[in-house]
Amino acid sequence: KNQVDLILKKIAAAEKSPPIFLYLNVDAIHYPNHFYLEGAKKDSLKSHRAALRYVDGELGRLFAGWKGLRGQTFVICCSDHGTCYGEEGCWSHGINHPAVLTVPYKHFVL
Repeated sequence: KNQVDLILKKIAAAEKSPPIFLYLNVDAIHYPNHFYLEGAKKDSLKSHRAALRYVDGELGRLFAGWKGLRGQTFVICCSDHGTCYGEEGCWSHGINHPAVLTVPYKHFVL
């Protein structure tokens, strides 16, 4: 929320030209993420999903605000790695496992 608030404030104050390049590091889905799930005491696939829902809400707000302030924009969304939450007995992300090595990617124009 704080990152998106600041970005939208900066975009609103920026000149319309030149184009803006923005790199946004979203760490909400990195552990620890249990605090995104009420009552959770440790990270889990459920808390990871809750963190993703939070991020999705903020990215939606960022994209809507950016589009309204800057118009057509090219967006690249990707991750640096996945995380294991017990798949085949594996936990964390510092390992060689398909859940860690599968990296989501999407690009689109707002």
